[in-house]
Amino acid sequence: MSKNYYKYLPTSRISYLENELLRFTQASDLNDPFECLPQKPSIEKLNALIDSLIPTNTNKMKGKIVREKFDSNFLSNLYETQYGKVNQDIGILSLSKNWKNSLMWAHYTESHKGFCIGFDSQHNFFTNYLCPDKETSKTIREVIYSEKRVEIPMILGQEKLNFEPYITKSLDWKYEEEVRIISTLNSREHLINGKPLDIYLFKVPHSAINEIVLGANINVENEEKIRKFASDKKIKLWKSKIAETTFDMERE
Repeated sequence: MSKNYYKYLPTSRISYLENELLRFTQASDLNDPFECLPQKPSIEKLNALIDSLIPTNTNKMKGKIVREKFDSNFLSNLYETQYGKVNQDIGILSLSKNWKNSLMWAHYTESHKGFCIGFDSQHNFFTNYLCPDKETSKTIREVIYSEKRVEIPMILGQEKLNFEPYITKSLDWKYEEEVRIISTLNSREHLINGKPLDIYLFKVPHSAINEIVLGANINVENEEKIRKFASDKKIKLWKSKIAETTFDMERE
């Protein structure tokens, strides 16, 4: 994985430099309508599951009754049960392996007016999310970019959270080079009641910061605030700029 994880932030999130709090966002509040929405399993796979559950000595009539109950509506209910309430339980902190993506500067920092924080990927805050397989409540993963959505696994009695739907996105998003921290929201540090969704804030310690990159269009007031913070904390500070001859972002 990357040495640094980068978080692009708008000017309104300068508050992080004061309180160490970042939002772990529910899926429906992210900017991709396909977030955490796997495809439903096919009727064929449902029938195969039913076959595995019906004893071989069960007569055909009883088997037919079971199949009539486990129809397409069952698939929809299963879908809603597993993923329809995801907003109540799971939050995502989206990071990137790249600080110089001009599209991300445009989309996530108010057209280069914000800033980008580079976190040390080896800091305890992040390594604590590199959990063993038995962990069911949190993880840190690189996003998988795919042409197809993940299918709901047809496994009954599965207690471990299946993280794959939370880290699979369309190939269209590949440029973001995203790394995600995924956690149950009940471990948040602070809660702000809101509509339609509450805001769950987690503490990401300033000690995890390796560097800060100022946006090319940041205003003087915000630049001075961040420069003072970086100086007080002895954090390396850069300012981004557009390259002279290419469409790349540079920093100095």
